[in-house]
Amino acid sequence: MKTKNRISLLIKAFSLFIIAAVVLSCKEDDENMTEQEEVQIANESSSSESVTDEELQAIEEEIALNPEGGRIAGTGCAIVTWNKSAKTVTLDFGDGCAGIYGRERSGKIIVTYGGEFGDHLANRVITFENYFVNNRQITGSIELRDFNTNEDGDLTATRKRIDLAIHFPDGNKFTSNGSTTITWSEGGGDDDLMNDVLSITGSYTGVSTRGRTVTHTILEPVVVSYACYANGGFARIAGKKELRISGNRERVRTVDFGDGTCDETITVTINGREYTLTIA
Repeated sequence: MKTKNRISLLIKAFSLFIIAAVVLSCKEDDENMTEQEEVQIANESSSSESVTDEELQAIEEEIALNPEGGRIAGTGCAIVTWNKSAKTVTLDFGDGCAGIYGRERSGKIIVTYGGEFGDHLANRVITFENYFVNNRQITGSIELRDFNTNEDGDLTATRKRIDLAIHFPDGNKFTSNGSTTITWSEGGGDDDLMNDVLSITGSYTGVSTRGRTVTHTILEPVVVSYACYANGGFARIAGKKELRISGNRERVRTVDFGDGTCDETITVTINGREYTLTIA
């Protein structure tokens, strides 16, 4: 009986040890997720969105400048190569050049399209080959599909991220997956890229450098202005999204893209404190 009691006590003690270890681990994990890390996640995810918005427009701009391929002196940066039988177009920025709107780009963007590229309803799949923008590498792919016209006559499409990752110079990265809906509230299909204004809705997930899962849900449609982007600002000028950051306790934060003013900042609210971030 004494032996059984000792074994029972040992089992109970071991169980309490395991429970305590798990609790301490959870506490440590929460303590390790500082506000600074949350700010970093908001910054990196917003930079990822910026790249998604801006590089799609850069693709359209370069192709518009080079409709027959090659590079037109004084207007483009990339060498554009068409393979119309394979329905692909490649933008080769070489070892680096300062092209559209002063961004330093290198490597290649490959676009596979359906139908005719000039058809604004043609699907597109965008991939990257050793591609960098301002020292940030982009990997993964973006799909633009399901082009349509809504009841207001505006062009719409689904934009899907597939393992789209932004690798930052400091070794951090942010990877995202999921689909959002784009509506061209202004300028859809008129071939003037600089008057395009987009409204984006929906949600997607991302993973930070430290493995935090981040769910992005747009609360108020995000407005993207390419005129602002062309003038050196951040393309996203209005709208709000919610960030749900995983951990042993979920953290819900808000990102505000502004009131429509063309600038380079967003506001992140964490525990009642507001942080203003500059998006490069």
